[in-house]
Amino acid sequence: MQNYQPRPSVIWARRVIALLVLGGLVWGAVAIVGGVIGWVGGLINPNKAPNQVAGADCQPQQVRVEANVGNANKEYQGAFNPEEYPYFWFTVTNTGTVECKLNVGSSVTYYRVKSGNDNIWDSKDCKLEAPREDYPTILKPNVPVANPPSDWQRVRSSGDGCSIADGQPTVGAGGASYLLTAEVNGIISENTVQFVLN
Repeated sequence: MQNYQPRPSVIWARRVIALLVLGGLVWGAVAIVGGVIGWVGGLINPNKAPNQVAGADCQPQQVRVEANVGNANKEYQGAFNPEEYPYFWFTVTNTGTVECKLNVGSSVTYYRVKSGNDNIWDSKDCKLEAPREDYPTILKPNVPVANPPSDWQRVRSSGDGCSIADGQPTVGAGGASYLLTAEVNGIISENTVQFVLN
């Protein structure tokens, strides 16, 4: 019985097909591994620039929040006399390349005052006459948006409230130093503002 020997052209064709199949498998494996590494990298490094779609919700990585303290005219002031209330406001800036939407309403915006490790005042404790509301706002790239200033009555806050009307005790003055931070939609201000009560 005669052994069948394929022609050399058939042998080469089979080798080429085998190499193509092997190359495809290797390429697929590399693509899968690269995708997994990218996904894990995104979890490990959440500050990586997000995909930005115009008009979509802002990603935390593309929003800068700044806390501000001053007077009722939004003028910076670092020290306050006994008869003066500090006013707080925040500024949000879209650091991305396209406009995006961010809720900056009272339902998701808060201020906190500390003195050292002592939590002095938190606006989450405030019992507002009007319910907290959402206020979706379109943020254009690199155009800061500030909210209206609100005063702090130089008192502590607790589960009972955050104002003089709520019966909260006043805080120390006479040159006492305090630190302000702001929070907007879960994003904490990059800065902490120091101010003094005389």
